[in-house]
Amino acid sequence: MPDLVIGARDASPADRAVADIVCDGRTDVAVLAKAFAVPDREVELSAGRFDVNAGFTAAGNRYLRPAEGVTIRGAGPGLTRLIAEREPCRIAVDAPGVTLANLGGYGYVGIQDAADSFTCEDVYLTHSLDDRSYLPFGQKGGCTAAFMVWGRKGRTLRNLTFRRCTAEKSYHHGFALNLAGASEGGGFADVLFDQCHAVGAGSGLEGKNGVPGVRDWSCGFDLPDAGDIEGLTVRDCQAIDCWQDGFHLDGSWDGHRQMVKDVRFERCVAVDCGRRSGTVPAELYQSGFYVQSATLVDCRAERCRKAGYLCKNQEAGGLALIDCSDTGSAYGLVIEYGGERARVKGFVSDGATRRALQMVGNNAEVEVEIRNFAGTGRPVLLGITERLEFVDAPSHVEDLKRYRARGYTMRNNRIAIAVDRPMEVVYVHPPSVHSVNMAGVTVEYYPPRPTIG
Repeated sequence: MPDLVIGARDASPADRAVADIVCDGRTDVAVLAKAFAVPDREVELSAGRFDVNAGFTAAGNRYLRPAEGVTIRGAGPGLTRLIAEREPCRIAVDAPGVTLANLGGYGYVGIQDAADSFTCEDVYLTHSLDDRSYLPFGQKGGCTAAFMVWGRKGRTLRNLTFRRCTAEKSYHHGFALNLAGASEGGGFADVLFDQCHAVGAGSGLEGKNGVPGVRDWSCGFDLPDAGDIEGLTVRDCQAIDCWQDGFHLDGSWDGHRQMVKDVRFERCVAVDCGRRSGTVPAELYQSGFYVQSATLVDCRAERCRKAGYLCKNQEAGGLALIDCSDTGSAYGLVIEYGGERARVKGFVSDGATRRALQMVGNNAEVEVEIRNFAGTGRPVLLGITERLEFVDAPSHVEDLKRYRARGYTMRNNRIAIAVDRPMEVVYVHPPSVHSVNMAGVTVEYYPPRPTIG
C-alpha cells in the first residue's frame, strides 16, 4: 500500500474517495513538492490531469525534488498526466534511491537525475501539446534531453535504470548522459536502457542568425556525450526519425578522452535517422548507430540519411558487430580511422545507396553480405579517405592529419565480402593505393535470394 495517495483535480469519484489529498488545479505544484519531500515513502498519483504550472514550490520554482528513497507511481503513462502548458517543470532527482513509474509528462516537462540508484519505468514524455508540433522549449530555459542524467566531474553515477520509457518529439535528445560543466573527468557505471523508445528526437528549432537547425545537436540516445562509461546495456530500444544519430556514443577524439568499457547494444533498431536535419547543422552525423568501443548484437538500421553504422573503434579491439544489418541507408557500415582489431560477423547491407562497406584499419576480421546494392559506384571502399568522402563532422577536419600520422595502412585484415550479383566490388581510395594489402580480402558471388511472401 502507498504511504500517500494524491488525486488529480479531475480524478474519478472512486479515486477521489480513496485519496489522502485532492489537487485543486491552482496549487498542484506545491502539493506535489511537499508530498515528494518526505524520505522513504511511496506516493501514488491517481489517473487524471496534474497541472505542473499551477503554483510554485516553497523555493519559488517548479522543480519537484523527490527525497531519498521516494517512489512516485501513477496509474499509467497515458492516465496520470503531468501537464505543463506554459513554463518548464522538472522532476529533478538529487537524492539516491528514487523511483518514477507509470506516469506521463506533456508539454514543458522534463526528468533529470543527478543521483545514484535511480529507476524510471513506464514513463512517457513529449514536448508537444498537439502531437504534431514541437514546443519552443529552448526559449523557456532549455532542455538538454527529455530523460536527462547529469554527472559531475570527479564522480561516477551508478545504478541507473530506464525500462519501457518513451520520449516523443523531445526538443533535444530523447535520452542523454552528460557531465555538467565538464567534458571529461567523471562518468557513469551500471546503466540499463531496456525497451525504451526515442521517437522524433530533435525539434530543429535551435538556430543561429535566424537560420533554424544550425545548433540542433539532437540524438535519440546520447550515451554518453561526455563522461566515462563502464557497464552500459541498451537492450530492445528503438530510435525513430531522430534529428541526428539514433544511438550516439561519443568516444575519444582530439582534445577529448572518454573511457568506454563493457558497453553492449542488443536488438536495438534505428530508423530514418538524420533525414529531417538536411544540410543545415554544423555537425552532420545523421546515422543510426555512432559508436567507438562497444559490442552490438542483432541490431538493425533502416533508411538513415548517412550511415546505418558509423564506427570509430579508437580503442584497439573495442568494436564488435555480431549479426547486425542495415537496409536502405546511404552507407551500410563505416569503420573509420582506428579500426584496429575490429570484429564484424554476419553483417548484412541491403540496398545501400552509396557504399555497403567503407573502412580503414589493421588486423580486423570483417564479414559483410551485400544485397541489392543501389549505388552507382562500387559497394566497398577501403583505405584512408578525404574528409568529405566518409561520414563525420566537417568541424573535425584536423583529425585527418592525426589519423594519417598513426599509419593505418590496411594490413593483416581478413575481409570476406559476399555479393548477390557479379559486379566490380572493391575500390581503394587513392591516398591508400600503395598501402592497402588485398591479400586478406575475398569476394564471393552468389545468386539473388528468392523473394519470400
